[in-house]
Amino acid sequence: MPELILAALVAGPLILTFLLKSNAALGFLSLCAGSVLVTYANTDIKNSLEQVVADSLSNSAVALGLLIIPLTLTLLLTRKSVTNKSTLLLHAVPALCAGGLLALSAVPFLNDTVQVDFASSEIWLNLQKVQTLVIGAGAVTSLTLVWLSSLKRHGKKHHK
Repeated sequence: MPELILAALVAGPLILTFLLKSNAALGFLSLCAGSVLVTYANTDIKNSLEQVVADSLSNSAVALGLLIIPLTLTLLLTRKSVTNKSTLLLHAVPALCAGGLLALSAVPFLNDTVQVDFASSEIWLNLQKVQTLVIGAGAVTSLTLVWLSSLKRHGKKHHK
């Protein structure tokens, strides 16, 4: 069961990127923003949501939402933004890294809500071993793709 959950977390952003032809670089960066929100503002956001919704929310549920919602919305909002097949293949790297980072970030909160032992999973152990590579490669490729797309747009001359 933990292998299935981890595989879904890792492969989900990659599958969405290819199905929607989305910008995985922005997706990875959105996931990073969500992770910062979880780290520094999770409790405050949880308390604010409880005042509005009047339901008792767990820190884990709010944290999972803060991780998953920005990534998913970004992939949905940037659908059909990558039309070139070779560029879409380049987006596979940040998409896969986003999946790895999502799994690394979400599992501690899933342990509180799902009765699954991730620590015994071979996928989880291997993912923890390569976490620096996943985060570094995701950041470098995402920033590079964003910068290159910005240079490409600014390099075009507009004729009136």
